Amino acid sequence: RKMAAAKVDDQNYKLIAKWNGKKYDLDVEKGYTVGQVRKMLQMLTCVQPKRQKIIGLGKKSNLEDDVTLDSLQLKNPHSFMMVGCADEDVMLDQSEIDDLPLVVNDLDWNYDPSEYEEMIADVENRQKLQDAVKSVEISIINQPRRDKKLLVLDLDHTLLHFKNKKTYKRPFCFEFLKAVYPFYDIVVWSQTSWKWLEFKLIELDIFTSTDFFISFVLDHTAMFTVRSKRRKGKDGKLWEHQVKALEIIWQKFPEYYSARNTVHVDDLSRNFALNPNQGLKISRFVKTSADPSDDDMELQVLQRYLVHIALSVPDFTTIDHSDWRNFGARA
Repeated sequence: RKMAAAKVDDQNYKLIAKWNGKKYDLDVEKGYTVGQVRKMLQMLTCVQPKRQKIIGLGKKSNLEDDVTLDSLQLKNPHSFMMVGCADEDVMLDQSEIDDLPLVVNDLDWNYDPSEYEEMIADVENRQKLQDAVKSVEISIINQPRRDKKLLVLDLDHTLLHFKNKKTYKRPFCFEFLKAVYPFYDIVVWSQTSWKWLEFKLIELDIFTSTDFFISFVLDHTAMFTVRSKRRKGKDGKLWEHQVKALEIIWQKFPEYYSARNTVHVDDLSRNFALNPNQGLKISRFVKTSADPSDDDMELQVLQRYLVHIALSVPDFTTIDHSDWRNFGARA
């Protein structure tokens, strides 16, 4: 839906708000305040202003309501992102949330090298990849930075565990993100639907940090299904699963990212099926209590490894990430 259209001229801004996988056009006067924009967004999305987190409208997140748009040096038109739960989502019974498939099918296995080659060369998979490149829209939260590597991070069981109304952050999560940010642009890519991805990121409070910034976020709609050429399920059919194809990002940002400077961290190795050399498998994080004592040191070890290769390895295609944990522990 769109607000009543007005001519965009020297007195007006055309704003494009992105929320829940949709775009909303707002034609506003340059003297409007952030608070007025929040009220317009509430009319369009049913997200109350107090639950809105606006990202990309200015250099700072969570701008004060009395800030005027003409003080923010916006482009015209200008795109930004809003995260927040609509009224009907907030009112969901928790049993509804717990029963939904927040992460699609956690079954996993490791392919052998020849199987990876078959998956990558398969004509049908290549066509699906090109279709995804054309159809996937990436909403940039923070602009790519020159001469930085790319770190693609899974969310569930990599950075957090979400269960029974609570989000359990993996130990050293924010310390890890702060340490790698000087060397890597950070992208979060989850198998979750956008609604639940947004909910978890808000719970994690990942957008309010000033120590690191997320470049963009992808959900399950940026994934597509591939079929194994050899393995069969219990029903006798060739096994199918979804993948996170890094080439979607590479083709969208060829001047910034490629196989030479990308690492993909995930607890499911099947997500690496089309980019096995960039995949780094981390142990699955599951936590069932808020007890602060926890011996999970994965992100501390991973931090040392990622910083080391960023500083010492100019081409990531020349290294094998399978031994990352042993190296990180020694570093």
